[in-house]
Amino acid sequence: MRCLMCGKRKEESDSFFDFMNEKDPLCYSCRKRWIRNKEKRIIDKKLVDTSWLYNEAYASSLLQYKECYDEALQEIFLFPIKNYLKRKYHNRTLLLVPSSQKKVEERGFNHLEKMYQCLGMEMMNPFLKLSEEEQKEKSQKEREEIGQLIQLKEGIVIPKRILVVDDVITTGSTLKACLRLLPKDCDIKIYVNSTVLKEG
Repeated sequence: MRCLMCGKRKEESDSFFDFMNEKDPLCYSCRKRWIRNKEKRIIDKKLVDTSWLYNEAYASSLLQYKECYDEALQEIFLFPIKNYLKRKYHNRTLLLVPSSQKKVEERGFNHLEKMYQCLGMEMMNPFLKLSEEEQKEKSQKEREEIGQLIQLKEGIVIPKRILVVDDVITTGSTLKACLRLLPKDCDIKIYVNSTVLKEG
């Protein structure tokens, strides 16, 4: 089996990690560059469960997946923690934070849907993003105003027990916008795969 990032054959490695984690799509050298996140993030008084820091190695992998349309990389993001997520959130429905429809059409797949399908959990895409602009092109103030650009799709019925999921949390503006559209009686948890460290 070859590492999906560097292409090296894992069976040729002398790493104990590669021996014990032969099904991990990344080799030890690539995986160790991903750093576990230890910073707590709170969005609208809710704790955000998160796994990785958004460092250079993680960002490079996500860029390859999303912007180079490398669909095969869908497996790498949750592999080490998918059993933890399935146990912790097994009775919840995943709600995907919205992507630009233009980007979804260009890729030919919804990157969050592919990323989280390994959990085998019920999944919904209930939000509609009204702007096609990339968040990375927006200022801090513009990101904070994103709530006006997200709405619930018509006729959507939100389950009672849900897990709102995304790939990266930066300012938290998109998550806040999504949370404020959900019914008040929902039991809401949040999981985001990676976190951009706050400055200062």
